[in-house]
Amino acid sequence: MGKWIIGLLLGAISLSAFATSHAKMTRLDIEHAVRHALDLEIEQLAERHRWGKHDAKLVILVPESAKHLDQCIAPLIISSRDHQALPVGNLKRSVSCEDGVNDWRINASIKATLSLPVAVATTTLNRHTTVDATSVRLETRTLSRATAFVTDLSTLRGKQVTRRMRAGQIIDAKFVSNPPLVEKGNEVVIIAAKGGFNATTKGVALQTAGEGEQIKVQNSQSKKVIRAVVTGLNQVHTQF
Repeated sequence: MGKWIIGLLLGAISLSAFATSHAKMTRLDIEHAVRHALDLEIEQLAERHRWGKHDAKLVILVPESAKHLDQCIAPLIISSRDHQALPVGNLKRSVSCEDGVNDWRINASIKATLSLPVAVATTTLNRHTTVDATSVRLETRTLSRATAFVTDLSTLRGKQVTRRMRAGQIIDAKFVSNPPLVEKGNEVVIIAAKGGFNATTKGVALQTAGEGEQIKVQNSQSKKVIRAVVTGLNQVHTQF
């Protein structure tokens, strides 16, 4: 009798293992995993950059072939295949199972949009225009492609645009910079430092730049062209 019961138990375990090993994934399983990973990615970005109120919409496309994949007995691994810093627009995610039994990988495509308040121009901003409180405002926009948007107006004020922006256009941070402290052709003071020792000389700026930017400068005495970092009005620092 005991052997018979043990046999039944072993048979049940074998059938259970057989069923588990032959269970299949569903496209919905994979879609849920991708959605969860993207939601987490977006929330982390929102917290890091202080987006405030935002709304992401995801359309996830999983290949039909997913239904032939064996059920994964470990959490699915989601990794990016598009290398976009901002998860907006057309995205690609790799979904893989690495449970040591049913290892596999499949790709999912996503169309992602993001709605949130971003800085827009209230009037046309020509190149080199200085941004002030009246020239930008926050508006809720829906982004369908990655762009370097701005959500904090205070980071724009006093800076200049490096390309023309139309009224109503989203401010692209790639085309906003500090106003130049050095103009091309200006005479500049070159401060050369080594350890605790500083030496100063004069030179001519060969490029226009703002604070923290690196430019080429010609030493007025030696005529040698060096690279130096703008640190003040007509002032640059270098090392020797």
